[in-house]
This record gives sequence, C-alpha cells and structure tokens, in this order.
Amino acid sequence: MTFREGVFAQPENLRGAAAATRDALAEVDLARLREGTLVLSGIGASWHALVPAVRALRAAGRRAFAVPAPDLADAPAARLGDAFVLVSQSGASAETVAALERIDGAPVVAVTADAASPLARGAAARLPLGPLPDTSVATLSYTATLQALGMLCDAILERESERWDDLPHLAAQTLEVATADSDAAAARMARVRAVDAVGGGAGLASAGETALLVREALRLPATGAETREYLHGPMEPVDPDFGCFVFGAGRERRLAETLAGYGAPVVLIGAAAPGVHAFRPPPTGELAAPVLQILPVQLIVMRLAASRGLAIDGLRRQQDDTKLPTGKAA
Repeated sequence: MTFREGVFAQPENLRGAAAATRDALAEVDLARLREGTLVLSGIGASWHALVPAVRALRAAGRRAFAVPAPDLADAPAARLGDAFVLVSQSGASAETVAALERIDGAPVVAVTADAASPLARGAAARLPLGPLPDTSVATLSYTATLQALGMLCDAILERESERWDDLPHLAAQTLEVATADSDAAAARMARVRAVDAVGGGAGLASAGETALLVREALRLPATGAETREYLHGPMEPVDPDFGCFVFGAGRERRLAETLAGYGAPVVLIGAAAPGVHAFRPPPTGELAAPVLQILPVQLIVMRLAASRGLAIDGLRRQQDDTKLPTGKAA
C-alpha cells in the first residue's frame, strides 16, 4: 500500500480495527490490569501512541507509567509493574520482545497487527490493529494503535468515555477538509530546513509522531516536544527556515502566534490564531483527539515529499537488528 493509499484508508481501517478490538477485549481478563501498577511500553511510533492512554489512566486515579522498551529489557526494570501493555505494530520489534522476555509472572497484553509474531505469541492476550496492511512509513498502524489503547483504557476503567464508533466518520471528515487545505499549508513549509513539533496533554503524542514522520518521510531534522518544556530554551533556533507544527488550543495558541512572529511557517492543529495556518478537527475526547490531529500532518508531509521529489516508500537507513528475523518488517 502506498503512503497516499494508507492515509485515505484510515477511516476504513479504524472501523474494522474497532470491531476486532471490541471482540478481543471481551476475551481479556482485565482484573489484574485494574489494580497495582500498570506499565505501558513500546518504541518508535508505538512509544508516542502511549501518551493519551497513560494520561487518561492517571487522571482516573490509576497508577500507570510509560517506560521505554529498552529500559524494560533490563531485568530489575521489568519488575516495575504488576501488569504490562506492550505495543509493536509488527510484533517483532527487538527491544519490545526483549522486554517481554524479562517479564516473569505478570500479565501482558500485546497490541500488535501480527497474531503470529513473537510478541503476540508470548503475551497473555492480544489486541489487533485492523484488517489492512500498513504502509512502509506508518499511517494506519499508528492511528489504529491510538484507538486500541484508548479502547483498552476505557475497558480498564469500566467506562465509555469515547464514542469509538463515530471515529471513522470523524477521520473521514477531517481528511476531506484537510485535503482541500493541505496544499496551502505545504506551500508555506516548502523551503524549511528543520521542523519542530510541539504539543500539550495528549497532543504530545502528535508532536512526537510528527517529528518521526518528518524525519522518515522528508529526511529533515525534526524534534517533538511538550509545550511547557519547549518554552524553556528549545525554541531558541527557530527562524524563517524552521517549520513548526503545534497541537492544542491553550498555551499552544499563543505559542503558535509567537513562532509566527519569528517568521517561522506555523501549522496549528486544534485552534485558530492570527497569521497561522490552522486546522480544527471535529471535537472529540482526549483519547481520540490524536487520531484526528495526525491526519492533516500526514497530508502535508505527503505534499511536501512530492514537491521535493521524495518517494515515501521505506527507510534508507534501516538497521538489521531492530526486528527479529521471524517478524515482519514494518
């Protein structure tokens, strides 16, 4: 599947993934995930996708933490939790599988597309990521991971905080509106030499994923940062050659105006501000918001890649020790 096909297939994949995840959750014993300390882990795009669920669990009073997969591969670190959620699209990420192998006795829920992967085979339960194969630079798997983790979070908390059945429609609506406007946003960023992506709350997931997407697809230096952290020095290099993506509607709106005042081309997702190119996805809860936030970014990156003569068809610098030989490269 090409990157473009993947971007526009996300509503369909989200719909299929939601149904499959709902069926899978009905078979998961959630009792041990509702007590003690819950640790969530992953690497790459999967790491960024953890942010909304961890925030929601903590807001509800659960003791939940995100720990990097390489850290969990250390035996003492693997005893930090009473239950674990490990995320890997391929189910073959070497660091995440190594973490699984260190966890002894605690229940593990795997979030992965491949039921035959090492991660899925070693976990007590698995949540799927939809019926469609992912693109070489992640599109469908990232948004489906956000949805799966959100649905798991709601199930753990025994609540219905999000209307997941509405999300495919909202994603299609967001893509339709953003498609008409992404050319203008991409034109503003046509000559950038680096990108900063900044977000607060669950928008930190979008900031991290945006930076990864820009590095993989556009081969530009890019950094993702939390809003308040970004105010304390990291914004110092920003100038007209910097592209800035900002996610949020509070302090982020003011930040977007400030960055535009430095001459930087800015895209603000979540609010409107003078002198800033803005996208306002349909309103939804914090767990689902990052699914919609990343869609305009994917479209802008797609336009920028085309204007720079780049094909988004995989990684040039793929390393030979990031996936297990028995897993799928993704």
